[in-house]
Amino acid sequence: MSSNFEIIVGTYEQYLLGYKVHKVEKKYSLERSFATKSHTASIRALACKKHYVASGGADDSIYLYDMNNRRESGKLMHHNGTVNCVAFTPDATHMLSCSTDGSIAVVRCGNWQLEKHWPSAHKSCQVNTLAIHPTGKLVLSVGTDGVLRTWNLIKGRQAYAKNLVPTLKYNAKNISVLCWSPDGQKYLLATNSQVDVYTVKTAGICLQTQFRSKIVCIDFMSDDLIVVGHEDGMITVYNITKKSTIFEVTGHDARVKCISHHNKYVISASSSGEIKLWKYVKCKLKFLTSATCDARITCMTIAQVDQSQM
Repeated sequence: MSSNFEIIVGTYEQYLLGYKVHKVEKKYSLERSFATKSHTASIRALACKKHYVASGGADDSIYLYDMNNRRESGKLMHHNGTVNCVAFTPDATHMLSCSTDGSIAVVRCGNWQLEKHWPSAHKSCQVNTLAIHPTGKLVLSVGTDGVLRTWNLIKGRQAYAKNLVPTLKYNAKNISVLCWSPDGQKYLLATNSQVDVYTVKTAGICLQTQFRSKIVCIDFMSDDLIVVGHEDGMITVYNITKKSTIFEVTGHDARVKCISHHNKYVISASSSGEIKLWKYVKCKLKFLTSATCDARITCMTIAQVDQSQM
């Protein structure tokens, strides 16, 4: 029996790969579902919402895929630099992207028309990543200018900016992890081994903590729990409200490049090409199965599978 989600990874070798999760009795397996090579340089960013999948690459382009029909459905070329991040709004009406060219773009899904373009979103500095609020009304972005910027997607303009250099020093220019809690009341950013969590209510830091090794990726499991992937292959489950580590495990031999949470599952992927499926049970991560794609994984997203298409 197939589960209702599919793991999609992008690789340094330009391949986009899909894996379906199968469960027979109590045993799980990962089966390669598709492989495509549209990009002419490494894939750097992935996002999925509804039946849309978007991949951004070092070839300055974004490729679009229709998961219902399992085909490529378009190509966008509005950036003049590596695409660092792509993200869909919660209702999948729009897609946002940012690039080393310093711009942030907003595209309408379906006709894929460019609706908004901030060419110098971070004052001619590259934009590292962005995160869309669960309401879809605003987005956060960070760049090599060391500034956290908030954009109002309703009015189509910047709302405010916060200089992170006084608190994070040089690290403020290298933030690559930025994400919202599911309830939209908190957001976090990470650099090196440090995580800063901010609350919307006070617009201030509610948690600042250091981990033992460098942080590569983070995803929220709930409003209070985060799962963290580290440079040394470790995976940590951490409670940001209680300010304590719940569980720690050696996930991979190489660095944990990507990590995602989907329902009761955690999916991790290493730079070496290994993908692992875990289940969060009784405050522990239970290993279920793994697969190796024989390529260097750079990014990952989770696609919801339409059962009628199976």
